[in-house]
Amino acid sequence: MNQMDAAATPMFDCFTDTPDFTPFTAVPNQVPLDEMNPEPKAIRDPLLRRQAYASNRLPLDHIDQCDEDTLNRILWHAMKGSAAPFPAWAVLPRSERSDRD
Repeated sequence: MNQMDAAATPMFDCFTDTPDFTPFTAVPNQVPLDEMNPEPKAIRDPLLRRQAYASNRLPLDHIDQCDEDTLNRILWHAMKGSAAPFPAWAVLPRSERSDRD
């Protein structure tokens, strides 16, 4: 445990003393679970292609061994697209970030 855990909002409101057995409606997934990522050479966007090659070289089978900045940039552009600028505040040392971060 660390300072982040100590400062986290307690989860008391997530739980009750009485279980709720109300049935729920399952929603089918929208992403095919048997579909793999395309080969990097098939990706047309140059940045996303470079990041796909870089992603293949990351040690994802070992906990906390990936370069944080590299992985964050790959994930950012995978979700936002290559045209979305990576937020500069995300790479600044904490001492240089604004008070809102």
